[in-house]
Amino acid sequence: MKPEYIVIHTAAYRGSDCDKDRIDGWHRDRGWSGIGYHFVILNNRHSQKKDGTIEVGRAEDKQGAHALGINDRSLGICCVGHGDYEDFTDEQYKSLYMLITELARRYDIPVQKVIGHCELNDLVDQEVIDRRYRTKKSCPGSKINMDFIRRQLTHLSSKEDNEISSRDAIEIKSAIAILHKHRNKYPNALDELDEFSYHPEVMEASGS
Repeated sequence: MKPEYIVIHTAAYRGSDCDKDRIDGWHRDRGWSGIGYHFVILNNRHSQKKDGTIEVGRAEDKQGAHALGINDRSLGICCVGHGDYEDFTDEQYKSLYMLITELARRYDIPVQKVIGHCELNDLVDQEVIDRRYRTKKSCPGSKINMDFIRRQLTHLSSKEDNEISSRDAIEIKSAIAILHKHRNKYPNALDELDEFSYHPEVMEASGS
């Protein structure tokens, strides 16, 4: 399976000790082969596991059972809790952003294709999927703002790109400094070294 979408869900459960194993049991009771989500992120109501713990459900290369219409091209992430009654915890958000950022990078999934389960209806309206896949579910819940989540992901992606650019500039500047430190070892190439070092593009890349 080549994922094109990441779909966010809520477990729609307000009790305690909900995790991958409990959800796996629910899904098997429906006659499924096992848990339909690829990942589960726990909340602060588990007696033995930390808030924000990420648990692996169905293998990433296996089709999920979580979003009819795009199960064959999406990864499903379920955040424990009930999004119609309360927002995800801070720790859940931290784990969610970290996990989505990694998956989006790995599979080249744009932020616009990180959607809530209920946003399958937008795909129906856009004629991306058939109208029989329209859902009445509010999942991941009325308390969950998917536009806010996408804005945060965009901000984090931009911040990460800037950090990478800064590291690149430091590495380029360090490499040029090493060349100049040992310039007496190649006296016949000094003019070329200086021409390279002070070329506008090189200076811009190194932040000089």
